[in-house]
Amino acid sequence: MITTDDEEIHNARKMALELLISNHYADCEAPCKIACPDHVDIQTYVSLIANGKYHEAVKVIKDKLPMPLSIGRVCPAFCEAECRRQIVEDPIAIRQLKRYAADEDLKDYWQYTPERKNSNGKKIAIIGGGPSGLTCGYYLSFEGFEVDLFEAEDACGGWLRYGIPQYRLPKEILDEEIALMCAGGMKIHTGKALGKDLNLQELSQDYDAVYLALGAQNAVPMPVPGSDLKGCYLGVDFLKAHAKGNTPAVGKKVAIVGGGNTAIDCARTCIRLGAEVSLIYRRTKSEMPAEEFEIEAAEHEGVI
Repeated sequence: MITTDDEEIHNARKMALELLISNHYADCEAPCKIACPDHVDIQTYVSLIANGKYHEAVKVIKDKLPMPLSIGRVCPAFCEAECRRQIVEDPIAIRQLKRYAADEDLKDYWQYTPERKNSNGKKIAIIGGGPSGLTCGYYLSFEGFEVDLFEAEDACGGWLRYGIPQYRLPKEILDEEIALMCAGGMKIHTGKALGKDLNLQELSQDYDAVYLALGAQNAVPMPVPGSDLKGCYLGVDFLKAHAKGNTPAVGKKVAIVGGGNTAIDCARTCIRLGAEVSLIYRRTKSEMPAEEFEIEAAEHEGVI
């Protein structure tokens, strides 16, 4: 006789459940996915890459994140800090795998694009061609909306174009990614500034909806006396001017104040301009918020 329901079995099941939840890390979803700001299904696309299914992996990524070519090169990789593999050895190189899948997809004879739904007769205006505006236009255009994106600069990309140096994110790659994002019919109009070439009243009359994606364009000033003296530049302002071909004169010796990724980007850019560069940070080197491999690369290139 086999018994499946008695007090002893109930107690055994209760003990087994208590043991399970005693070591539960709230990862009914993978910790890497939870850590990702876009909650990309990392487990699935890593598995697809392992099986050589690059187009399928890109499809999974683009369900949440439509710019894997660019973000796979520059994202802070919060996911890797939570990767459970580091309990055994090192975290999986999730960011690099995302980039690898997107690169393989790009150089194939065809690239993954979602199936475009039939037109729904609705028109959307997007103001701003940075990652937010491009992402909005990408998803809406494939959903059947007619999308016009207006960008004040000569090219789209926002801070991906003007705040991240060429050596980290080649602008040719960014251009190819933007072209892929337009496959759903999104039309881009550059050199169109809100308040100058466009106004919201007219846009609201001509379009069914208007999405404002103006971004955070102003640098955060440093509250230190003398920070406005000649020859002092705020980090993102310097990087943007350099990206647009208006590099400020930096001379032979440059001091970078700060320890984040922007500071490192400025330091490595100045090295490429031929300057002697010292980076000054108020805390210890181990407390610098910049990524460790970026700090190492800067030192390797000669930043003090």
